[in-house]
This record gives sequence, structure tokens and C-alpha cells, in this order.
Amino acid sequence: MTSRRNILAALAAAGLLTMTSPAGALCAEQPSAFDLALKGQDLLSSGQVAQAVEILTKAATMDPRNEWVWGLLGRASFQAGDMRTALDSFRNALRLNPNDTYSQMMADMISQRPVPPRSAPTKPLSELEKQAQEEEKQFTRKYSKGSALGYQVRRVVLDAGHGGFDPGAVGPNKIEEKNITLDLAQRTARILEQMAPDAKYFLSRTADYYMPLSARTTFANQFRADLFVSFHINANANPKPKGVETYFCSEKASSKEAERVASYENSVLKFDKGDLTRKGYVDIEDILFRFERRRYWDAGGKAAKALQKGMAKQLPMRDRGVHSANFYVLRRAQMPSILLETGFISNLDNEKFLMSPDNRHKVAQSIAAGILGLQKQGV
Repeated sequence: MTSRRNILAALAAAGLLTMTSPAGALCAEQPSAFDLALKGQDLLSSGQVAQAVEILTKAATMDPRNEWVWGLLGRASFQAGDMRTALDSFRNALRLNPNDTYSQMMADMISQRPVPPRSAPTKPLSELEKQAQEEEKQFTRKYSKGSALGYQVRRVVLDAGHGGFDPGAVGPNKIEEKNITLDLAQRTARILEQMAPDAKYFLSRTADYYMPLSARTTFANQFRADLFVSFHINANANPKPKGVETYFCSEKASSKEAERVASYENSVLKFDKGDLTRKGYVDIEDILFRFERRRYWDAGGKAAKALQKGMAKQLPMRDRGVHSANFYVLRRAQMPSILLETGFISNLDNEKFLMSPDNRHKVAQSIAAGILGLQKQGV
């Protein structure tokens, strides 16, 4: 029969017990929050969700300042169908690390659904729990009014299309699209900074260099933008078409012309070296994002109507309306996103109009006005 001491020694060798007394007596070592979190992660990956929730709840109690533990508990609770605990856990992770984009996405998604009320506490709330309740009240007040989707536009990415070795479309007078889009984006940013300095504005491209389509989307996602606006100028083999139009993303193009425009704008994908938007994704995040993007695309349609209305009203250019198609630069954006075609560079009149700095300033003013309207009303 194996002696009790041999059994304890084997457990110690496995790291489950530790030697603590001078005489060599063996005492059980309490697992740390980190150890519990690792075990919970393993249970979750093996499909033992209930056990994972139990273990991770203990870990969070032991180390309530550990964002990783809260994130794991959020995932486990979500898979267990406990939306209340999942939402609280993801929000705790975000308080500890505001740059946790996965927890932000999950909290946003869960918040769109009815969440059961929190049961009355049996003991006094901790400071972290009090913060969670206050944040939930603020969230409800912030999003209970305004548009149905409730996006508040406070962080805007302005994306100047093309650049570097990719000139985009070239007009009859050899004007290159990449230079006009950069100027328009920069002018729009300056106007917005003057008119609404409390918001944040980011330029995906600040000079004449090439930026892959996937990198533009990744840039907007990393900055957790509320709105992504991509600047372009249309072109056609026929020099007669002219005017301004706005696009948002959809699986199927709204017309053959929209499909043509999307095909042209997506053509620079041949220069991309891999899909940067896929970096860091695992299957569950991709599934959840595909669920979420319908909301982003719907909100993009609302934003597109607002900006198109502003351009059509303020510019002496034909109103070509709002359309949709599968634009790669918009497809994986984790926020409402639109693509502007500010004229046809292949049309002599439109090209001459855009060659004037004063006219480009007017275009930028019309776009800025539309964005300012979205900031006031939400998307």
C-alpha cells in the first residue's frame, strides 16, 4: 500500500502542495486568482461552462482589479446565458482597461438586448459594484433618447482615399484623386476642430503615402471611432456623369452602378499584403462581429442620408443620392461607416470645380455640417 507521505510527495511534485515547515511537513497551498483564472479558461475552452463560471467567479472575488479575470468571467457568463453577469463583468474589465476592444464590443452588443434586472444584494456593495451601477444609469440616460440605434458621434475617423503609388482616378487635366481627398479630409478636420472641439477627430492618412484598405479599417477600430468617413472622387469611362453621392455598406449592391463603384474602390486590394483586420480575431469574435455589423450598416445608412443631404443642399453639384454596396474599406468597421464620392473627376466641370481651393473648402464645410448634425442627434 502506498504510504500517505508518498502520496503527499507526489502531489508536491505536481505543484499541488508545497513544503513549508523546517521538518519537511507538507501543507496544501491555496491557488491564486491567476491559477483559478487559468483553470477557468481551460474549462471554458473545453465546453465546461458552468464549472468555468464557478471558478472564475472565485478568481474575480480574490482579485477584483484583474481585467483579464473579468473578461474571462464575461465570456463564460455570456456562454452560460447569464447576460446580467456578463454585462457587469465586461464593464468591470473596461473600467480597468478602457482599451479592451473585445469587452467594449460585447458590452455594446449585450446592452442592445433586454437585460434582467440585478437582484437585490445580500451584502453591502463594493466600490467597484457601485461604479458599475452608476455607469449603467448613465448608459441608460445617454441612449434612451434620440435615434433607435443610439450611436453618439464623439470620435470620428476621416479617411482620405488612395495615396502614394495609388493615385486613384485621374481627371482630364491630370488632377489625381489622392491629392483632392487628402485636402478635403484635412479641411474637414480643421473645420470640425473649430466648431466642435470637445469631440475627437483622426486622419487615417496625413500625407501622400499608400495605406492598405484593411489598415484603414483597423485604424478606425483601434481608435474606437463612432463614425468612419472615407473620402473619394468618382470616375467613369463616360465623361458625362457628374455629381455627389454617398454610400454605405451592404452585402448586395443597390444597383449595377453601385456595384461598379464598389468594384473600382475594392480594386486596390491587389496591393494589400494580408487582411490586417483579421489579426487578433478568433472564431467567436468573428461570429459576434458578424452579428453586430448589421447594426453598424443600418446606422451607416442613416449617416449616409444625413451627409448626402448636406452636400446636395450646399454644393452646386448634382444630387445623385444614397446607395449601398459591399465596400471592403467599410465592411469590417466596428462603427457606422460611409464612403463619399464628392463628384466625378472624369467630368470636366466637376474636375474644374474641385481644382479650386475655395470650392474644396465649400465641400469640406458641407461634410462637416453633416457630421456636426450627427453629433447633435446621434446616428
